[in-house]
Amino acid sequence: MKKSVFSGLKNFFDGLINKESQASSPSVDEDDTKHSTTVTNPDSIYYVTRESVCDSFFGSVSEGSDSMLAQKIPVSTSTPATHIPFFHIQKSNRALWEAALQNNYELCKDLLDHEIYGESAADSNSKDQQGITALHIAAHEGFINVCEVLLDYGSNTDLNVLNVIKRTPLHLACISGHTEVAQLLVRSGADINLVDIDGNTALHLATEKGHRQLVLWLLTRGPNIFIKNNAGRTPPDLAKSIEILDIFKDYCRRLNLPLPILGMMPMSSHERYRSEPRRVTISDLTAIEENKESGRVTPNDFEVIQELGKGSFGEVYLVRKQDNKNYYAMKVLRKDKVMGQNLIKYAMTERNVLSYVRHPFIVSLNYAFQTPEKLFLILDYCSRGDLGTYLNKEKRFSEPLAKIYVCEVLLALEELHKRDIIFRDLKPDNIVLDEEGHSMLTDFGLSKEGIYDNVTARSFCGSVAYLAPEMIKRQGHGKAVDWYLLGVLLYEMLVGTPPYFSPNREELFRNIQRGLLKIPTHLSQETKELLKDLLQREPAKRLGTRKDAEEVKEHPYFNGVNWDSVLRRELRPSLPKKTPIDDVVIPNEKIYGDMSQFGDRSNQVTGWTFISN
Repeated sequence: MKKSVFSGLKNFFDGLINKESQASSPSVDEDDTKHSTTVTNPDSIYYVTRESVCDSFFGSVSEGSDSMLAQKIPVSTSTPATHIPFFHIQKSNRALWEAALQNNYELCKDLLDHEIYGESAADSNSKDQQGITALHIAAHEGFINVCEVLLDYGSNTDLNVLNVIKRTPLHLACISGHTEVAQLLVRSGADINLVDIDGNTALHLATEKGHRQLVLWLLTRGPNIFIKNNAGRTPPDLAKSIEILDIFKDYCRRLNLPLPILGMMPMSSHERYRSEPRRVTISDLTAIEENKESGRVTPNDFEVIQELGKGSFGEVYLVRKQDNKNYYAMKVLRKDKVMGQNLIKYAMTERNVLSYVRHPFIVSLNYAFQTPEKLFLILDYCSRGDLGTYLNKEKRFSEPLAKIYVCEVLLALEELHKRDIIFRDLKPDNIVLDEEGHSMLTDFGLSKEGIYDNVTARSFCGSVAYLAPEMIKRQGHGKAVDWYLLGVLLYEMLVGTPPYFSPNREELFRNIQRGLLKIPTHLSQETKELLKDLLQREPAKRLGTRKDAEEVKEHPYFNGVNWDSVLRRELRPSLPKKTPIDDVVIPNEKIYGDMSQFGDRSNQVTGWTFISN
C-alpha cells in the first residue's frame, strides 16, 4: 500500500474529533488541549483524546472520556490517563480495520484470503485494545458490503463480539440508524436481546435515538421488549416521540401484551393519552396474564382430532375449537427441544410474522399459548394438504396449473418483501392448499437457513435442493434469494424434481454452484426464459434484484395476468383430495402433558400469547 495503513484512520478520527469537539464546545485552556480536550459525544465508537488520536498511530493511546467505537467507558479520576498499546496484532489485521473504515470491501476480501496471504491473512475477529473489530467499524459506519464480506469470507466471524463496554456490531448499527446493516446482522444470527454495559438492547438504542423504521423492523424479529436496562427502563420507556410510542402501543395491542408505559417525553407530548384510565406498567404483565379474561385461550378450548404431521421439534395436529366448532391446525413445539438448541428466536419469528401479516396466500395465526412444557400455534387449517404431497402424487403439473401457483406465491412473497421479510425456505412442503385449492405459505420459523443440521441426512439433501447458491457459499443474501427459490419451485412443479438434484449431498452442492441447468425442450419459450432468469446464480443479475416483485411481474411469462384478479383469489386451481378426518378426539393429557402445573411461570416464554382480532 502506497500510504500508511494508519493514515485513513488518523484522518477519520481527526475529522471526527474536530467536528464533535465543536458541537460539544468544551471549555478548556489552549495550552491544556493536548492533555484534556476530549470528545463528548456519548455515542461515538472510540474513547480517545486529541493526543491519543495522534499517539495511537505510533504505538500508544490515551484513555479519554469519549470516542467513536467504544461508548461510555468511564475515565478514572483517581489516577492519570496512561498510554497503552493500541495495535498489538499483525499488519494485515490493521490493514483490515482501515479497509473497513474506508468501505473498501474488495480489499477486505483480499486481506481475508488465505490463498493470497497464507498464515498472514487477516483475522476478521481481531480486536484492538478496546475490543473493536472490523465488523464493529463497518456496522457503525453503515458499510453493508464490508459487513457482508466479513461475514462471508472471514473465518467464523463473530456476530455477537463485544467491545469493552459490551456493545456488539448490532448495537452500533442501531445507534447509527443503519437499518440495512441491522437487518443483515440479525438475519445472519446476531442476538437481538444482548445487552451492553448499561443494560441496553439493540431495541433500547434504536428507540432512544429515534430511528423509527429500524424500531418497526426490530419488532418484527421477536425482541423481548420487557428487558429493563440498568436505569430500570424498557425500550418503550425510551421513546421520545409520539410516533415511536404509537409503534409500541400498536405492537402490544396486536400481540395481546401489556401496553408500553409512557416514555421520557415532555408531559405536553402525552396529551392524547390522558383519557386512558391508567398507565399499564411492565409489572402488570403477570397480573394481566393471570386474570381469566373472556378472551383468554387455553388448551382446554380445543379438541385434538388427529395428527397431521411430525417434525424434529414437535407435531402438527388437527384441532376443533369447542365454542365455534371450527377446525384449525395446531403446531406444537417442545420447549426442551427449542430452548435446548437455542432456537427460540426462530419460533418467535414464526409467531410474530404470522401474527401481523394478513394476506390471501399466507397462513394466518389465530391464537398462541403455552404450557410449562410446550409452545402452541393455532393456525388456519388447509384441508387439501401440502403442495409437496400433491406434487408427489401427480409427478408433475401442467404449465397452466403451475402458473396459478407461481402467481399466488409471487404475491405472497411480494407482501413479505414489503415488510422486509425474506422467506428463504420456499419449497412445496411449505405451501399448503386451502379448501378452494389456493396456495398458502406456511412455516416461517424453524426451517430457516442454519437449522438443517438438526434433521436427517435424507431431509438434509431435500433441504439443500432448495438453497440458493449464495446461501451455500454463506454469502450475504437479500430478497433475491426468494426469487431464485421461486424458480426452483416452478422447475420442480414442471419437471418433477428440483434443478440440479442428486441423492448425493456433496454432488448436489456442486451442481447448484456449477452444474448445467437442464430445461426440458417441451416447455414454452416464456417458461424457459423465466426459469433461466430466476435461476441465475449471480444474485446481482437475477430477475427481481432491481425492482423486486414488480420486476418479476413484468417478465413476458406473466403477460396477460390480471394481478388484481389473482389477489382476489379468482383463479381456479385444481382441487386435490381433502385430507380425511378421523373424528376421534385424542385425550388432552396425551398432547398437553401434565396440566396440573399450567400456571407455573418458571419456564415462561415472554411475549408468546396471542389472540387474533
